Amino acid sequence: MSSSPGSPTQQQPLYGAPQAPRPSAALVIVALVLGAIAFLFSFIPVVNFLAFILGLAAFICALIALIRKMGGKAMAIIGLVLAVIAFVVAVIVNIVVAAAVSSASNEISKSLATYSAKASAQHSIQYKVTTSGAASVHYSTPDGSGQTDVTADWSKDATSTGLTLASVSVMASDFSDKSASVSCEILIDGKSIAKQSGNGAGASASCSGSVQ
Repeated sequence: MSSSPGSPTQQQPLYGAPQAPRPSAALVIVALVLGAIAFLFSFIPVVNFLAFILGLAAFICALIALIRKMGGKAMAIIGLVLAVIAFVVAVIVNIVVAAAVSSASNEISKSLATYSAKASAQHSIQYKVTTSGAASVHYSTPDGSGQTDVTADWSKDATSTGLTLASVSVMASDFSDKSASVSCEILIDGKSIAKQSGNGAGASASCSGSVQ
């Protein structure tokens, strides 16, 4: 049957043309893809907040598809399950990270408190020198350095706040006395931190130490 002139031509369907996916199928695919992405993001600290957003969107899309029975039930269920798992994993990861950060913060606070206590702590320093004859003593204290000549045992007390550095050295004045003997020692807060001795002509000894 031929069409008359001027009448609209009747279109024949094209059997081989691809058809657009149904809205229901598209919704299920969206739920599945969003659920999978949310699942992957849920394991990454800081950025896993996206898992909550994407997971919620996947959950809603999957739930709508299941309630309206739009088809693709298996994919909708998978998307729904992935969304729930993403929520749970993201919560667990955030709890673990928060606990780790809190623990690290406490350790830092303790370290700072310990350092502050040490920095303000008072220390007593005692310098000791023994000699069998005339000798020259050089020493350094938190307030500066000094030198003195001695003919017998010698000692000096000092105090320091925070980091304490101390040194003392002694040298026999008579280089011809082969029986000369000298020694030095530094005590900080009553604890010996350095001790040396020397014998013979021109005997010498040097001590140094620190405490914080």
